[in-house]
Amino acid sequence: MTSQILKHSAVFCQVCPQSVRLGKAISDTTDWNTVSVKRLDELLAVLDSNPADVLVLPLGDNPTQVLELLAKVVEKHPNVIRVVLSGYLTPLQTARASELAHHSLSLDCSPDELIEDISNSIHVAGLINKPAVKNYITSLQTLPVLPDVYDKLNKALSSERSNARQIAQILEQDPVMTAKVMQWVNSAFFGLSRDINRMQEAVAILGIRMIRDLVLTSHLFDAYPQTDVWKSFSFKQIHQRSMAVARAAQHIARSVKADRHVQAQAFLAGLLHDFGILVLASQNPAEYHRIISKASLMDQPVYAIEKLELGVTHAEAGAYMLALWNLPPRVIEAVLFHHFPKANPENVFTPLTAVHVADALLPPATSVVGCDMSSRLSMDYIKRIGMGTELDHWQLITADYQTQVGFV
Repeated sequence: MTSQILKHSAVFCQVCPQSVRLGKAISDTTDWNTVSVKRLDELLAVLDSNPADVLVLPLGDNPTQVLELLAKVVEKHPNVIRVVLSGYLTPLQTARASELAHHSLSLDCSPDELIEDISNSIHVAGLINKPAVKNYITSLQTLPVLPDVYDKLNKALSSERSNARQIAQILEQDPVMTAKVMQWVNSAFFGLSRDINRMQEAVAILGIRMIRDLVLTSHLFDAYPQTDVWKSFSFKQIHQRSMAVARAAQHIARSVKADRHVQAQAFLAGLLHDFGILVLASQNPAEYHRIISKASLMDQPVYAIEKLELGVTHAEAGAYMLALWNLPPRVIEAVLFHHFPKANPENVFTPLTAVHVADALLPPATSVVGCDMSSRLSMDYIKRIGMGTELDHWQLITADYQTQVGFV
């Protein structure tokens, strides 16, 4: 394992005895170029002057303050792999860490655990940042810019003082988004027993994080509207099916008692797992029609023909774009691997598991050429992570969402 990452550079914040222990053990057992930071207020300056692949950061006795520092790291150095070490965290701190860090480990973890974790993260980062994918995305004329309301909701989510009334006030500044949120909460996707008429009540029911994720998804899908040039499948149905995948993935994660932050990330990854399809279809409609036609004719997964013809898959394109916007690493991984989860090195249930299963078990979106763009269930992966006995239950769960795939 160590030999895979010998030449990478790491910054260790050695501000507690446990992180000093781990930093020394890593330095003694690898050829990494390691830099130690003794004081947190020196971290940003050290990263500015020492480009690093990895940051190992203990959250210490004041996790909220350290997570605020980590948010600045994400903003200034988004490509650094971030591993946090922690003890007890409040629910809000746990949620914040899950959005900012690639992985969270116990302060008492072993050097071998840390090395394996970093190795896996470097492997995934390499797949996300492949030159062919980067070249394809940078060739696009324009990329969506995230809306101001999303940034405001993000800040509210990380605040201990935010409440439903304040979130409602943020949303009500955007009448179009307000109308969409009210439409979502009253749709069949959420199956409420009565209509909701006030934004504050909608926020209280769905929660700040789900509202934020729905706002993001709506904005990204709106950035790629279907034009008269494209008639091979409905962009609206792709969006609707993604909502069904998201709800089913969230339910699947809840069924195995996954942490509620895993559930939330499964929901967001489900919303965005096929976002890259719209990007590829909009870039060159004629070429993408030929790709899905070839996939149908050869009975091959659409991502395989995308890779063959374009050098990039819709999953890779979507994951790369989400990484540009600093979305949670677990969400990006789920989007990247949702068709081929065996390529992910982890052997535990993650948001990827939930999204892959939901995508594979729900009916596919329809296309005029009969191309099935959904995942093919990987039983090898399901068995590898020890979840084979859950499959029957997951099939029952997804059956509840099948009617929503074509919901209008």
